[in-house]
Amino acid sequence: MFKTAKDLVKKFAMKVLDLDDTVKPTSHLKLFEDYLDKFEFDTNTPDVMKFLGVLKKKHLVDDIVVATQNGSAVVSTNGNSVTKAVSGAAMFNYIQSEHPKSESVMIKSDGHWNMIFPDKDKLYIVKASSDLSVIELRSLAKEIDVFLGAKNLN
Repeated sequence: MFKTAKDLVKKFAMKVLDLDDTVKPTSHLKLFEDYLDKFEFDTNTPDVMKFLGVLKKKHLVDDIVVATQNGSAVVSTNGNSVTKAVSGAAMFNYIQSEHPKSESVMIKSDGHWNMIFPDKDKLYIVKASSDLSVIELRSLAKEIDVFLGAKNLN
């Protein structure tokens, strides 16, 4: 009886006070720290495909396509970069027209996440088994942008 009343009051208080009892996922963070410690990610290469391959492993993603805002492909890790670039740009532009303050688009399809993230004048279209946070997407975009800028491939 006491337990039931206690649970009821706790649920009521959580709804009214909007309490958040979530904790930091330390086990997940430890897994990522171990992963990063075990592997070396040498991005110091002149080859764009090798660079993107290293980034795929580093950020645990399956596919990376960099496109312009109008849908032209800049670089890609797959063979259908033009299709991905055009459809990603069209989808992002449509969502921007409906929701102008949106920062990124995340779509889960067939067990994979398709993420579209704009940065400066480019769109980054990333496919992964798990969704990436906006911070992770920004980090990935910054690494690619610095590499492309150094190679004058902007």
